[in-house]
Amino acid sequence: MKHAERRGKIQTVLGLIEPEAFGITLPHEHLMSDGSGWFTEPEDAFEKEMAYHPVTVDILWWLTYHRFTNLDDMTFSDEQEAIDEVMHFKLAGGSSVVEMSNIGLGRAPASLARISRATGLNILMGCGYYFDASMPPEVDDMSEEEITDEIVRDIEEGVGPNRICAGLIGEIGLSWPMTPNERKSLRAAAKAQKLTGANLNIHPGQGEDSAMEAVHIVEEAGGDLTKTTMDHIDRAVRERDNRIALAKTGIVLEYDLFGREGHYPMGHRKIDLPNDHIRINEIMDLMDAGYTSQIIISQDIWNKTQRRKYGGWGYAHIMDNVLPVMRAKGMSDKDIHTIMVDNPARLFTFD
Repeated sequence: MKHAERRGKIQTVLGLIEPEAFGITLPHEHLMSDGSGWFTEPEDAFEKEMAYHPVTVDILWWLTYHRFTNLDDMTFSDEQEAIDEVMHFKLAGGSSVVEMSNIGLGRAPASLARISRATGLNILMGCGYYFDASMPPEVDDMSEEEITDEIVRDIEEGVGPNRICAGLIGEIGLSWPMTPNERKSLRAAAKAQKLTGANLNIHPGQGEDSAMEAVHIVEEAGGDLTKTTMDHIDRAVRERDNRIALAKTGIVLEYDLFGREGHYPMGHRKIDLPNDHIRINEIMDLMDAGYTSQIIISQDIWNKTQRRKYGGWGYAHIMDNVLPVMRAKGMSDKDIHTIMVDNPARLFTFD
């Protein structure tokens, strides 16, 4: 599809729509995904047994504190379950879901199209590469230009036999420190953004400086920061001065871990993950500083244990539980509309 045909429209897995049809949007979720590519088997005998245990309510006590070490919990492959779960968002008033499972996260174009038809939700599919540990081996030998070309093809020509087109670039995965492959991937994604006019979505590494380092790379590669989203502010950028510094660049700040509270798996860095009330306070602080148009929110449901079937909060959590708290804290309906409708529609509309 030619660039001129996409300009001013949003590209879903079923085709182009007008921005006005996007409605209430979850800009960072997973419906079909596979994290087995970067699953690491534990050494301890008990932990190993639990790592291969199917997700059931009776082991939630363990799963809650081992989010990324149970193989079943890291895999979504049941289309009907995805339909049943995301319909809670639809019934709560939602219209659109941005699906972030790109290469390295088990992207499933045909499944997303079927889920969209079954639910009536607008669904956007990502492209590009997740972080280094999940990249296929051939990325080592790919040039920056080859990755750029691949991303552009996924947007313009589509993926798979049904030629389902990506509607954004991302989530582009980064570690901390950033690896050479990740730097190459991010630069390629920024160049593809410039060529296509698509939104660029970045998953920063678990370092306080990772997000700003990514910003500098996007700038150097010629990307548009006003059409770029920095994910996971609620686990990646915990110092207020750094959030303000990011906002000043023009980039969009995404609070996307709503529902996940109190504990985040730790690597080299201790993360004091905020609860939903603190997330709202931080968002309102950014709004008071003049950055309402640069904020979007989501839940990043990626583990089975986040879905209602397994005892989680589900895709309607923001609609059912978060918005009433936002209003109680003084956020106006206009502010909420800006964050959940206007900002996503602008971001995912092709330039």
